[in-house]
Amino acid sequence: MEGKAAPDAGMPVIDSGSEAHLDTLVATLSDAFEHDPILNWIFPDSSIYPDLFRLILHGSGLPRGLVQLECEGRGAALWLPPNVPFELPPGVALLKLVARCLWRMGPGPLRRLQQQAGLFARHKPAEPHFHLQFIGARQRDQGQGVGAALLKAGLRVCDGQHMPAYLECSNPRNLPLYQRHGFDTRAEAALPNGGPQVWFMWREAR
Repeated sequence: MEGKAAPDAGMPVIDSGSEAHLDTLVATLSDAFEHDPILNWIFPDSSIYPDLFRLILHGSGLPRGLVQLECEGRGAALWLPPNVPFELPPGVALLKLVARCLWRMGPGPLRRLQQQAGLFARHKPAEPHFHLQFIGARQRDQGQGVGAALLKAGLRVCDGQHMPAYLECSNPRNLPLYQRHGFDTRAEAALPNGGPQVWFMWREAR
């Protein structure tokens, strides 16, 4: 991937992601979210995650979002700018993904996806904001500052436009990271039928 040379071999360097980096983005996010509580609850079979992230990046991320990638592919983040909705593009790829989910996991994932979408919609702030959809480091690279570097890079864009930021956190281990970068918990709730706890977090414009 093209980008600035890192001043230190282990120092994360964050660049903009593009269509040329699609395969790296898909592989990175699929690995980072392999054990994510919400994705595991909705889709217990993580083998579909590459197809899911490819569809997300095609539908919302690369055409209209802010996509950032660590220059060695160690982590990635996807933000949606103000007033840009999250959408999956209709078409053959979506139909194939739905069919694969039904074949491998039955109708449960579609029901749980609807429940998750309903809960998130009820807590989504009405005022314009940047929405952090996904952020993560590959499992082998976690704990090396990659997530923090990605978060700082995204927040610089938010601050440059004087916009607030919003995210949903499903892993309590990540709460201190978000709090250190100015996010406060506005609400928390659990997904139905033993689903994971979710923290809805907000950072005021700076």
